[in-house]
Amino acid sequence: MLGGGARVIDGVSEAVFDLRLGGGFTGAVGREGDVRLGPFVEVSTASFDGVQTVGGVEFFVGAIPRPLRMFYFSGEGAFSARLGAGWAWRDVGFVDARSAPVASLTLSYGYRAPFSLRNLESYRSPDPEKRATARYMIIARVWVGASVDLTGASAWQLTGGLEFEPVGAFRYLLGVY
Repeated sequence: MLGGGARVIDGVSEAVFDLRLGGGFTGAVGREGDVRLGPFVEVSTASFDGVQTVGGVEFFVGAIPRPLRMFYFSGEGAFSARLGAGWAWRDVGFVDARSAPVASLTLSYGYRAPFSLRNLESYRSPDPEKRATARYMIIARVWVGASVDLTGASAWQLTGGLEFEPVGAFRYLLGVY
């Protein structure tokens, strides 16, 4: 995830660049696999002056709407909510905000589409029955995230940006099978 926003510590705000790297997995809990739940973990940095690690639970809802055609593939809209807790190590001028436990909430909405590099024509079809079972995903989403210190100090951060799934995207762009 890549984005920007603002951080507020003791009433003083500053603009931040937000870079996040994470992963997780979800299991189907309903609606033919379109509603999913599972753990996630992510590491982020705000303007490279600290590191924050968060782990928690991700709630995912796909097929809102289905189908959604972009990039020559029949895909779908996808929403996710990540709620977690972790720790932030910061190199900022406020002693109370240097290291603290944090809570985090990230909401995202975007596009996901399965594709097969070996059988591109089947994925251009809107018929899901023609899709291969082994596939990669192209995912691009807009996200907004908030984190707040749990120590009672007046420190929080609100950021937003773009998220993409790098493995599927790079394999698609490079034509790697």
